[in-house]
Amino acid sequence: MGANRRQLNSLHYFSDMANVKDPGLGSKYDKRVDRFINEDGSYNIKRHGGLKGIKDFYKYLIEVSWWKFFGLAFCSYLLINFLFALIYVAIGIDQISGVNGAYSDLLNAFFFSSQTFTSLGYGSLSPSGMFAGIISSVESFIGLISIALITGLLYGRFSRPSSKIIFSKNVIIRPFDDGTALMFKMVNQRNSILLNTHVKTILILDKGIGTDAFNKEYHNLPLQLDTVNFFPLTWTLVHKIDNSSPLFGVSIDEIKLRNAELIALVEAFDETHSQSVVEKHSFGKDQWIENMQFDKNYRTNDHGQIELHINELNNLSPLD
Repeated sequence: MGANRRQLNSLHYFSDMANVKDPGLGSKYDKRVDRFINEDGSYNIKRHGGLKGIKDFYKYLIEVSWWKFFGLAFCSYLLINFLFALIYVAIGIDQISGVNGAYSDLLNAFFFSSQTFTSLGYGSLSPSGMFAGIISSVESFIGLISIALITGLLYGRFSRPSSKIIFSKNVIIRPFDDGTALMFKMVNQRNSILLNTHVKTILILDKGIGTDAFNKEYHNLPLQLDTVNFFPLTWTLVHKIDNSSPLFGVSIDEIKLRNAELIALVEAFDETHSQSVVEKHSFGKDQWIENMQFDKNYRTNDHGQIELHINELNNLSPLD
């Protein structure tokens, strides 16, 4: 207990050197917050009373997985046609000409509804009564609106800016240039051209002192290189831990004791799609390691080409 208190007091001294304003995540907490951002980039926040899921319908349909999107679209298509088929059966199947006697009334009505809803109109089934004509007119309008909505959602899903930047599993602290440095790696999984890629890093620590033990403090960590013009290969981000760094003189155990979280914010211009893409990632305390080094995951082949091995991004080896 005494050792932990000394560690906390030591970190409290160094944290005062580079404390910055709250970036929008809040600073006062009465219980421990494990991390603000999950590894998948989502916020570790459970919202109550706001719009979420299907209540925010447009956002939900834009962000939901592809199989759920097509599943919902197909189920909606079946449901609408089934409801209209029930209406056609209710007014009398005799108001539809060309019905097939081998099928049930409901099945004939469903086939007619499907052709009307999609404006397909094979010609074998058609309305022959006034009520069927009125209902089919309403259904065709609903079908046109539905197809337009599906088309707009598909465009929104395809045109939404997205990136496939992935990060190393760990952030390491290791000797570097007669001192120490913090390092992590990232790579673009897509074979797309990212230009003017910029990275900002924020370190979050528990205060760890008295009644403010679970309150948060924030530090901007300057990088040796925070912008590159081209990003076709792996990029190793380096923060040199000198006497201006909040990590100066702090052990890895002290970092974990303070529930350290490193957040990386990435912004780049995707030349392939002519739009900016953003990505965020978080490293939690269990992902902090020391005295290891990242293995180089690109090399030159016999034809003078550079071979990038994305699957080797997380390969580590002990320091020489």
